Amino acid sequence: MKYLLVGNPNVGKSSLFNIITSSFAHVGNWSGVTVEKTIGKSGDVDIIDLPGTYSVCPSSEDEGVVSYALLNEHYNGLINVVDATHLKRNLYLSVQLLELGAPLYLVVNMIDEVDRSGMIIDTEKISKHLGCTVIKTSARTKKGIDELKLRIKDVVVNKPLKLEYGDIISQAIDKIKQLLRADRIHLRRSFLAIQILEGNESILNLMDLNKKEAIQTIIEETEQEIIKNKIALSLKGAIFNVRRKFIEEVISDCLIKEKEFNRVKHFNNKIDTYITHPVLGLIIFLGVLLFIYFLTFDMLGFVLSDLMDTFIQDSLTPFLANILPHIGIQGALLSLILDGILGGVAGVLVFVPQVAILFFLLAILEGTGYMARVAIMLDTLLSKFGLNGKSIVPLVTGFGCNVPAILATRTIVDKKERILTILILPFMSCSARIPIYALIAGNLFSNSYLVRIYETVNVFGATFTINFKMTYMSLVMISLYVIGVLVALVSAKLFSLSIFKDASNTFILEVPPYRIPRLRNAYQQMKNMSIHFIEKAGKLILVGTIVIWFLSYIGHNGTNFVTDVSRDQSLLAMISGFFAPLFSPLGFGTWQATSGLIVGFLAKEFVASSMIVVYDGALNVSSAFTLISAYSFMVFSLLYVPCLAAVGAIKQETGSWKWTLFSIGFSFTIAYLISLLIYQIGSFFIALG
Repeated sequence: MKYLLVGNPNVGKSSLFNIITSSFAHVGNWSGVTVEKTIGKSGDVDIIDLPGTYSVCPSSEDEGVVSYALLNEHYNGLINVVDATHLKRNLYLSVQLLELGAPLYLVVNMIDEVDRSGMIIDTEKISKHLGCTVIKTSARTKKGIDELKLRIKDVVVNKPLKLEYGDIISQAIDKIKQLLRADRIHLRRSFLAIQILEGNESILNLMDLNKKEAIQTIIEETEQEIIKNKIALSLKGAIFNVRRKFIEEVISDCLIKEKEFNRVKHFNNKIDTYITHPVLGLIIFLGVLLFIYFLTFDMLGFVLSDLMDTFIQDSLTPFLANILPHIGIQGALLSLILDGILGGVAGVLVFVPQVAILFFLLAILEGTGYMARVAIMLDTLLSKFGLNGKSIVPLVTGFGCNVPAILATRTIVDKKERILTILILPFMSCSARIPIYALIAGNLFSNSYLVRIYETVNVFGATFTINFKMTYMSLVMISLYVIGVLVALVSAKLFSLSIFKDASNTFILEVPPYRIPRLRNAYQQMKNMSIHFIEKAGKLILVGTIVIWFLSYIGHNGTNFVTDVSRDQSLLAMISGFFAPLFSPLGFGTWQATSGLIVGFLAKEFVASSMIVVYDGALNVSSAFTLISAYSFMVFSLLYVPCLAAVGAIKQETGSWKWTLFSIGFSFTIAYLISLLIYQIGSFFIALG
């Protein structure tokens, strides 16, 4: 037995799914569709959690999955979850689903919030109006959950909901039904006809060309009649008006009582005056993010990642190094396992604690209803660059790590806006780039002071020494982050005016009330995202690490292992030397610097350590650069191709090698041009001075 779980965004649908399916859930893909589906089990019942949508007529890729599932999935019934505090809006989708005629359970969720707001809902009257089974639930208190799990074991047949759309639309429905007779579709023809008249392209595209043309003629003639008779401004508007009138009648009959003063709504509005304020709200948001990143990368994440790295380097690697030779694994194969395969796995696992903690904290923040307010606050600013408010979370997350930032773009509804955001995310200076800046700027820019105050002052007889200093290193570090943000925003603007000029740039967001987040849901999201990180991006990192191992440890003749003395004879040196002249106009045309960039494609953390090895020490790294060439190298390291894990995430989220390769090529081109300008213009002025 199989049910489709359907509902508007932010109605607690996923919370109910997690509760009724317990831990028996996994993520898969629809055939031919890049959007993922979550499948769970409640006893012998399979439940598919569909993306949140406001209508069966899709307006985004995620919402399109609902139409796709209704048309292509084999299911026994529907579980439609609605927010008890927003019945009027939620029931619009319910009416569409009830017109389908499939067995349907209407789950009125968040009933506890209705009780606190002073309303009383008569679900028996709702059931009578809609002709389906209605169940009250609360994901927070688990009220009604047992009844729901018991009910879905049996399929209840309910009659299709039939609304009176008027003579003009009814005649059009009958005409379209006649044209659908020969089509092999398992859905009710009246439902299909209404959806076609409403403008559901997913269904209209199922028709063959001749019938599609005939149907399109009926649609146009019907709309002309609707406008001519002043029934509505459009055919879709006429259908909407009939449904809205029906829903208003249901609501007026089923809402028994409402207190004059809604304390919950009053509390939400009062908090929103501060949270969504264009200045104060931004300050609050930055403070919240600072706290989250402190926990993720400095406090909890750093400790856990350090412990894992210590375990791998000090325990696991020595253990394998001792045990493998005893079972006959030696030489090149031993080096491949320890330096290649184990190194690749470790490179993934070390990041997992930080990724997991970040997603856990963001899930908690989302569960409070706060992030919806942040998106609204920043929508106006980001819209000027072709983005919308939901882009802010991935962009800010990118400062921690580009991989979870790319995964976080799933909250962006419009596909083109999501891809646009993904393409600019690698320009956000992630924490993995910090060792590069610290290595170079720390040696070249830390000895000259931008500001230095050293004074002795006397206050009420007590002597204090003020010793404040700010080196050019601070200015350099700040400038790199600013350059990354500016390049990202300008690129977004260019994309929105060119390849994404047809993007809708719409921003429709359900603003939920403030809630206490559910730790179970946050944990589930954290687990799913961490598994994706390991399974998807980890595979590419593993392969890449093995390749880098071969390049670094095999001599250019393809057979001999190199030593520290003859490292410049490795394949990596030969390949790097081949590409090195390309970077001469940028100020760092040596094979050592180039090899660092090549290894950095695997993981940006490897750039600094690789350069220390090939230059035989950090001091030699600094001596190999001038101030202007060093700054050019850091800017290039900031902007050039994403790391292998990010590439894997881009491929996963876009579902396209075209966009993945475009991202690599575009970022490399931008990095090259900006570094070229920095070095050439800087060198020109230095020569003049």
